[in-house]
Amino acid sequence: MAAVLTPRGWLTRHDPGLVALRKALRVTVAACVGFFVCQYVVGLSTLATYAVFGTIAFGVLSEVSGPPAQRTRTYLGAWPVALVLVAIGTATARSTPAAVVGMLVVGFAVAYAGVGGPRIAGVANGLQLFYVLPCFPPYDPASLPERLIGLTIGIGLVAAADRLLWPAGAPEPFRTRLADAVDALAHYVTGLPAEGPREAAEAAVQSLRASGLPPAIRPTGPGRRDRAFTHATGELRTMLVRARLLAGMLPDLGDSAPRVAADAVLAAVGDTLARCSAALRGTGQAPECGPLVAGVADYLEGRVERLAGRLTGDELPPVVRVGGLTAAVGDAAIGIVFAVRAATGAPTDPTAEPPVSAWYLDMPTALLWWRRLAAHFTPRSVYFQNAVRLALGLAAARLAADLLDLSHGFWVLLATLSLMRTSAVASELALIPAFLGTLAGALVAAGVLSVIGDDTVVYAVVLPIAMVVTFAAGPLFGPAAAQFGFTIVVSVLFAQLAPTTWKLAEVRLADVVIGGVIGALIGAAVWPRGGAGEVRRSAALCLRSAADDLVATVRGLTGTAAREQAPPGQYRLRPDPARRVAVLFDITYAQYRSEPAHNQARHDWQEVLAVVQRAGSDAEVLRDRYPAPEPLPWPAVSRRLIAAAEDVARAFREAAASLPEAAAPPDRHLVERLDADPPRAPFGDHPHAALRVIDAWGWMHGLALDLARAERAAHSQ
Repeated sequence: MAAVLTPRGWLTRHDPGLVALRKALRVTVAACVGFFVCQYVVGLSTLATYAVFGTIAFGVLSEVSGPPAQRTRTYLGAWPVALVLVAIGTATARSTPAAVVGMLVVGFAVAYAGVGGPRIAGVANGLQLFYVLPCFPPYDPASLPERLIGLTIGIGLVAAADRLLWPAGAPEPFRTRLADAVDALAHYVTGLPAEGPREAAEAAVQSLRASGLPPAIRPTGPGRRDRAFTHATGELRTMLVRARLLAGMLPDLGDSAPRVAADAVLAAVGDTLARCSAALRGTGQAPECGPLVAGVADYLEGRVERLAGRLTGDELPPVVRVGGLTAAVGDAAIGIVFAVRAATGAPTDPTAEPPVSAWYLDMPTALLWWRRLAAHFTPRSVYFQNAVRLALGLAAARLAADLLDLSHGFWVLLATLSLMRTSAVASELALIPAFLGTLAGALVAAGVLSVIGDDTVVYAVVLPIAMVVTFAAGPLFGPAAAQFGFTIVVSVLFAQLAPTTWKLAEVRLADVVIGGVIGALIGAAVWPRGGAGEVRRSAALCLRSAADDLVATVRGLTGTAAREQAPPGQYRLRPDPARRVAVLFDITYAQYRSEPAHNQARHDWQEVLAVVQRAGSDAEVLRDRYPAPEPLPWPAVSRRLIAAAEDVARAFREAAASLPEAAAPPDRHLVERLDADPPRAPFGDHPHAALRVIDAWGWMHGLALDLARAERAAHSQ
């Protein structure tokens, strides 16, 4: 016999931890206290309107999460911005052109500000409402003080309720996940070549992907801490790839001196990573990497002696790549140390110079923000696309509300704001349920208004019940339930502000339909595919950028090209192109995974991102290891290295060309070509120069393997 669920059991099944219900209760208490006091005690309708919508904006339309203190800081930080937006909206209500242009500018600016990280992105929709609400007639600048006070009351109440009434739990912080991944890598690296811990390490690193993280904890902000988290994540990914390659080569060394030296470096890396994990968890001091830097430097200096006897012919045996890979694992650990120190607020490590990958450490915060804003100010950024799409939708809705002379025109913009998604497919999926929900809600609201009439006492009793049900049902059951309940809520709410008939429900239905259709039309015309349409172009751009960087790096290693450097003490205002496009790709992929795209399961874009990140990270390591190399003593070897680099780069560009149209990858045998014609020379005569050849050749060989794997993943069906 099937078990009969009680109401509490049903609710627990659909709302684990009663998260949605508790949030609905918090917002309802805050909204009703603000509205009832301002409307019935103070007797000021404008004050009551802004108090209740201030609560709804930050309690319903926004996503404020994190630890309690951080949530409070978010509310307090958004408050002055909301005051400014209300003032601008009040001023532009004087004329339709001013209001429409203001909506276009404010809509874009507020939405684009989401590049500042999840805390800003989470309150962006709520902030939009603070311009939408006052930008409609009547033009009444004298009411501005009352509006600002009401808004302050609403924000203060929702912030207080968040801390005092059934406070929400904080999601697992990113630094905890990062500490787990660091632990897993430490266990794997120190146990090489054993394969047992590899799966745990791969799973831990995979859990740091932005696409798999709750939006609230994604380290996407422009500040030093978030950049440090991103830096550490990238170093862990490249370390994992290098460790996998090492696992296949170490057994060939046996118990030789090179194996003993490599094991010593790997042990030091494991110890350093353990210290980093302790610092991230708050159980240990921030590590210093001076000993590891010295150890890696000694290891690199000793490579020449350890290579003696292995460079007797004119070919490079594959096992000599172990030295470069081992040093690269050490370099990645050094980068992690600097990143962890920055993430935990520790001062820059005085025992070593920061690596090139830690370029952000001494950069002013304002410049970090400028770089982030400039990096995404391009049609190739989904942040830019979303901001343009939303701004056009809201501006069109504001114009339509005036041209159609809608009495509650801001409902049109509210519908556009709440129903517009990042792709036309997602908007379409939300639109029909929202319309049906609004229709059902309008019918119920019309009946309620007809029966109750002007009895405000009944409306005051119904309002909190309707709010709790609506605010809880929306997150659980989607746009149909949200629009159904919200139609009833606004009808009951406005019935207390002014005499109302059943026609208010009809107006609400018309406004939602108009706003939803406008949003859908704009969404279908402006980057309609969202992240799903951009991810291929972004991946192709990354591959082409990696190809250019590859050729330039190999030319530098052969001593045939000078390395471009920024003047000491100066910063480049434009980000490194390879790093910039990789960041765009990562953000695009995260949005792509959040969209109901039909072909998401067909392509594993993470493999493409991984090969691009490894190419960039290894290029930085090699340029830093050989900052000003002299020309190689073997011109034929230089030509072979450059030819191989161009061959690998050509493969990257061909892979990029095959992505936008989803064409099949070209049939290539890149790895076989590299193996068939390695560089040949009497390497034993110049072992120091041979090291550059070994590292460059090994890097390109690894990239060829990575590219083959990424192409198979990207084109898998």
